[in-house]
Amino acid sequence: MLDQRLKKVATYIAGNTLVDIGSDHAYLPIYAVKNNIAARAICGEVVKGPYDSTVENIKSHALSDKIEARFGSGLEVVSHEDEIDTITICGMGGPLISDILNSGFENVNGKPRLVLQPNTHSYPIRKTLVNLGYSITDETVIRNGRHFYEIIVAEEGDAFYDEKALMFGPVLLEKRESAFIEKLDRELEHQKRILANLEINSANQEKIQEVREKVNLLEEVL
Repeated sequence: MLDQRLKKVATYIAGNTLVDIGSDHAYLPIYAVKNNIAARAICGEVVKGPYDSTVENIKSHALSDKIEARFGSGLEVVSHEDEIDTITICGMGGPLISDILNSGFENVNGKPRLVLQPNTHSYPIRKTLVNLGYSITDETVIRNGRHFYEIIVAEEGDAFYDEKALMFGPVLLEKRESAFIEKLDRELEHQKRILANLEINSANQEKIQEVREKVNLLEEVL
């Protein structure tokens, strides 16, 4: 039921109560509760169809007493009365995850663990985490076929990251896992192709310089 990406996310869930935003049929909360990773869960879903599917899936697993589906946008589905230990937000673009955190975090009681899995553009997430008073405690990259997925784990704590760490991940830069290096290798080849094409076909020197800087930065990290 759960793919490799979400199984890895599940390993970072801590405490009794999980909140999963954009729950997609409640697959992750059902797995977490059934495997005693979390005692209870709240699923947030903003679209009616997926919300109805989430409700039905919870019922079909006879977990309505432990998993609650709530209809609403982002973290609007929680309140200060909810004692939350972990929040997961997975399978969205980084800017959207960042927006969910920025726009709804005042509804969250305390500073629960955050486990975030952006499909693209993790840079704004890391900036948002720092602004919210979080420190990145772990990161990893999961490869699924041709796709690479980053997972970012954050806990309460003050942190400062330079631009390189915000872009690539402070823990990823330190660990240098094989999937992370593969991901950067592929991105470097992609940016080199873009640069070669621009140098032949474009007079936009600003854009050419921007891509050239990306290539140089990727080569430096690798």
